[in-house]
This record gives sequence, C-alpha cells and structure tokens, in this order.
Amino acid sequence: MPLITSRIPFSHQNPYRPVRPVTSKIIFLSFEGSVTEEEYFERISDLFSEIRSKIQFISVAEDAVHTAPKRRTPDQARMLSKVRPKHLVERIDQFKLEKDNIYQFSQYPDDEFWIVTDVDKNWSNDIINPSDGKTYYDEWNDAITMCKEKNYGYAVSNPFFEIWLLLHHDVASDIDKSFAVTDTHEYEKTDHFRVRLRDLGVPLEDKKHIDPSDYNVEKVKTAISRAEALHLNKTDLCPKYFATTVYILLNKMLAMLPQSNKEENATARTF
Repeated sequence: MPLITSRIPFSHQNPYRPVRPVTSKIIFLSFEGSVTEEEYFERISDLFSEIRSKIQFISVAEDAVHTAPKRRTPDQARMLSKVRPKHLVERIDQFKLEKDNIYQFSQYPDDEFWIVTDVDKNWSNDIINPSDGKTYYDEWNDAITMCKEKNYGYAVSNPFFEIWLLLHHDVASDIDKSFAVTDTHEYEKTDHFRVRLRDLGVPLEDKKHIDPSDYNVEKVKTAISRAEALHLNKTDLCPKYFATTVYILLNKMLAMLPQSNKEENATARTF
C-alpha cells in the first residue's frame, strides 16, 4: 500500500511549492503512535495556524486505522504492527520516493524529517527475530544511526509520549521519574501516566484520544520549559533517564512562526 499523508497537503493552498509566500520549509513527521501523537500535533497546527501548512504527517497506516478491525487485510494488520523506530525511518524513505513529484525535495534542502518515538521496550535485549539474533536495542541503534546518516531528526520520550503530555499540566514527580528506562531499570508496562493525566482532569479517552481543549499556547510553552529543564545533557538525544526531547521538535516548529510571534514565544516562558 502506498504511503500517504494523514491529511491532504496544504488543504487550504495549492500543494505546489512556488505559490507559498513565506517559506518553503516543511517539517515532516513519522510517528510511532497513529492516534495520540497525530492528534497532539494536529492541535499544534490549530494553535499555531500560521505554520499549519508547514507541518505534514507521514502515515503508512491511515487506511488501516480507518478500516474496521475485522475487515483489515493481512497487509493492513502487518502495517499497523510496524511502529518501531526502524519502520519510522523506512516510512520517511519511502514517502520521499513516492511524493517527490509533489514536494520536489531536492529543490528544498531546508525541509526536515523527524521520527517521534518512545523508549518503552525498544531498549530491551529481547530478541526480535531468532533468525538473525538482533535485539530491540540493536535495532534501535541501527535506526538512530540511519537518522544521523540521513539527517533525520528524532524526538525521544523516555519512557512514553504521555510524559510530554503530562508536562503541559504538572511537574514530574519522583514517582513519575522512577518509570524511566535506564541502565539499571528495564521497561515497565504501566498505566501510571494515563492515571496521572486523568487525576489532573485531562484524561486520554479510550487510553489514546486527547481533548484538544486541554492544550493551549501557554501550556505548550510550559511543557517546552519543563522538558528542557529535565534534559540535563543537551548533546544526548536519547537520554537514559526521565526526559523527552519532543521540546526540541516544538522549538523547531515555533521557529517557523512570523517574527512577531517568535519574539512573543521567546519572552513568555512559564514553569
């Protein structure tokens, strides 16, 4: 099945670059999650409407997601299961090949391509495929190496994307931080962060869906500030402690705002 964007490119504009008045740069996103992450960045597009057309999603799973589970083909089922970092990089590669006639990537070197992923079990030493003996962590390292070679960005949340959502509403507690995947603490499956969000009055419906009204400009600024403070070593983009580098991606996006908006965002940090 061919790759498609999860929403029609430039729904309110001609999709071809020459008509774009402000900047030719677009940030393309390849997500691990097909629901929460996409809904969150849709909200970002709404909050910062000036850059809405400059944020595009790469989704290999859209048709499968919108097909009733009992009616999904074997190919769709396999597609939905391919969400590890390696697959996110592969989605970008295939997207660039199939969409070059629309986006003319070679003519726009400022474009950025990002994967948005969680640590969760990706750092485990469990074997993925007995035939080659490769572990999840081996594959993670391969994916990060590919990102560096291809100049793709990667926004990593340790342990889950939900901690990025949490930082919009509260500071991280010691209990929150105890769930981070480290050299001495393995991945632990938990509903802790969903419970935290629920107790704060901003639950994820059906464990996945955000309420857009729970996220506004000030809360985004707050999350950026809190995440930046948690990220102790800014050169380490895969921190082995409780942290999320999604704030780096958000800063990249906000840098595309008109100058007056950027100045306002730069002076209005809230912890």
